[in-house]
Amino acid sequence: MINILFPMVGKSQFFNTEEYIFPKPLIEINGEPMIEIAIENYKKIKLSKNFIFIVSSEHCSKYHLDDILYLLTDRKCIVIKLANETAGAACSALMAVDYINNKEELIIANSDQIIDDEIETIINSFRLKKVDAGVVCFDSVHPRWSFVRLDKNNKIIEAAEKKPLSKNAIAGFYYFKEGKLFVEAAMKSILKARHVNGIYYVAPVLNELVLENKNLEIYKIMNDKYHTFYSPQKISEYENRNINRWKD
Repeated sequence: MINILFPMVGKSQFFNTEEYIFPKPLIEINGEPMIEIAIENYKKIKLSKNFIFIVSSEHCSKYHLDDILYLLTDRKCIVIKLANETAGAACSALMAVDYINNKEELIIANSDQIIDDEIETIINSFRLKKVDAGVVCFDSVHPRWSFVRLDKNNKIIEAAEKKPLSKNAIAGFYYFKEGKLFVEAAMKSILKARHVNGIYYVAPVLNELVLENKNLEIYKIMNDKYHTFYSPQKISEYENRNINRWKD
């Protein structure tokens, strides 16, 4: 069983409530809610899987986000509702501790993106390499992303949020051979106050596994295989790209 976890409680500075009435997961892209597109990216996995969503209870009461998630996953999911925001994605993910603190594989993924590559191929690549944890990367040096630094054997030796350590930017995809590896590392990272401007991201958690000499590697994709919807501009770029494809 693979647990696929989407932390979805954080607010975005790019989507103001005056222009966007519905919460970010329900903003439509080519006529489909953003979260539907994200889920479809992972539903293609033929392996046994379970979705876990960390969501705002307000979004569930006002917009029935929980019912939508049940429909999109054929009720094969767990929806955890939070009354307030957390101190970051790492903290949000730990809200699922009762379901991920085990030996089952875990993927933590952004809910505002898609990867145009076979997710199952990525998982099998990490399995083949016998990694303890792995991330999908693309080329970038922009400080909006998280980054990893590799040694001469292409092993991850450092990770950082909003700080370009290399050109290997993380594409919002974190794989853990066992969920408990993430849980234990995240708790250590939080106890050490490894935050960025008060926010606890997932990327710095990898450093705790590096300190334990765990095997951490990357799966590199071409930049045109990674589509992020973190801003209205990026959504427009994606929609325009698809329109041009249809014209061709």
